Amino acid sequence: MQKRLRQVNTPMKTNQARKITATTVCSVLYTGIGTAALAGFLFSPSMLSVILFSAVIMTAFALVAARNPLAAGLTWLVLSPVLYPFARYPQSGTVLTFDRVYLGALALTVLLTRRAGRPSAPGVRSFVTAVTGFAAAFLCRALSTHPSSLGALQTFIDAILLPCIAFAVCRRTADSPGRLRAWAAGLMVCGTSVAVLGITEHLFGYELATLSGGAVRTDTEVGGLVRVSGPYAAPEVYALTLALTLAATLFWWMSAGPDGSRRRGFAALTGPLLAAVQITGMALSLFRVAWACALLVLFLGLGLRAGKRLRLAAVAVAVALGALILFVPLQDNDLFRARMADTDNVAGRFATYQVGLEIWRSAPVTGVGINQFVEAQKRVDPKVVWGVRSVQSPHSSFVGTLAEQGVIGFAALLTVCGHGTRMLRRLGRAAREDATRQVLHAAVIAGAVSYLAFSVELTMLPLGPSNAVLAVVLALAASAVETAQRRPAREKAAAAAPERALARIAEPVA
Repeated sequence: MQKRLRQVNTPMKTNQARKITATTVCSVLYTGIGTAALAGFLFSPSMLSVILFSAVIMTAFALVAARNPLAAGLTWLVLSPVLYPFARYPQSGTVLTFDRVYLGALALTVLLTRRAGRPSAPGVRSFVTAVTGFAAAFLCRALSTHPSSLGALQTFIDAILLPCIAFAVCRRTADSPGRLRAWAAGLMVCGTSVAVLGITEHLFGYELATLSGGAVRTDTEVGGLVRVSGPYAAPEVYALTLALTLAATLFWWMSAGPDGSRRRGFAALTGPLLAAVQITGMALSLFRVAWACALLVLFLGLGLRAGKRLRLAAVAVAVALGALILFVPLQDNDLFRARMADTDNVAGRFATYQVGLEIWRSAPVTGVGINQFVEAQKRVDPKVVWGVRSVQSPHSSFVGTLAEQGVIGFAALLTVCGHGTRMLRRLGRAAREDATRQVLHAAVIAGAVSYLAFSVELTMLPLGPSNAVLAVVLALAASAVETAQRRPAREKAAAAAPERALARIAEPVA
């Protein structure tokens, strides 16, 4: 009897010993490190303790977010514009921001939830390869920029790395029409928050630019009026972000539901109402390119459909009439008239482009370094066009890239643009038989053209928040192309299933 009891108890002891696994050890160590980091953060706050505590929080959040990456990504998209000016440490000389910590955690989530052997469409794969090459070239030039390599590295993180993470998260999770609309709804809420902050800044006279690491900008051409920038450091980011979210809002509003039905009642009014709020915010930015992009997004987002040229012409007429109706009474507005009649900044841009070419000639292969345009401009004679001197800014993402990164970075940027165009063409071919993809195709083209228009006359590439929003918009296109490619394969497999079943039934008979 005692021998039997020993035999029964022996496996129990073995099982109890096996409970101490590597996961248990890692959990205990992680808990200890987290407790130490929290204690250091509370009782002796320093840069090291804050970074360590943030790393612990990032890891913990990544483990939680791995269970639902879609909800985690949408949470970042909705909260980012609201917390952008406030969630940063230290407030001056920022090292940790909400986007850096949150998107860093989402990067770990993508690695934890990586799917092996996931198919990728050729157009999407080439675009991702081009972006990777451009990011690598940007990083190498940032690390080799002297004497301010740290500032260049921060620009790389905010303007290139974080948008790439946002692209990866959205591309991974927007794998169905319903999830495409969910991400579009997140962009709609994001744009509405940005617009509301800009409108209230204009009405009540407060500003958030200094909290976001920028400075209040006044427009000397219109009597020293303060430019609204919403939650961001620069008005350009504010205006471009609204152009991109406006395109996503039109997609959410015009796309059909899961059952193919259109939205009705209050849901049908939500899209136009929030689009009107975002257009109002764009109007208050005082950028003429923003005004033009608002009309362009409405024209393309509402009118561009495969094989429907009459619809495109009708929407063009409607948008033109609407613009004319607004233009006539605005002629009596001093602010509007001053902005439309200002040609000095156009001449100043042409003069600055000549300066950019002179700077590029001084270092044609690798450029003068990230964020070094203004410093290099001091060594070049100023240019004058139509009596207007050049200004201290590239005033173009392409001119800035050519001067700061040389032929290598400029060629990599053009490669990204080329493969992005190729991906949108594949989306257009996939959209011919799907109404949701047709609306998405129009919205993504509207957003991409708006970003291109801003980038031609403003330096948008080094500015992170608008790049992150663009990355989400392009990720929706990439995911739609990939799901369109997988759909025929699933249909083919479903059609072949009965034949395989009959073959299995016939095998015993044979």
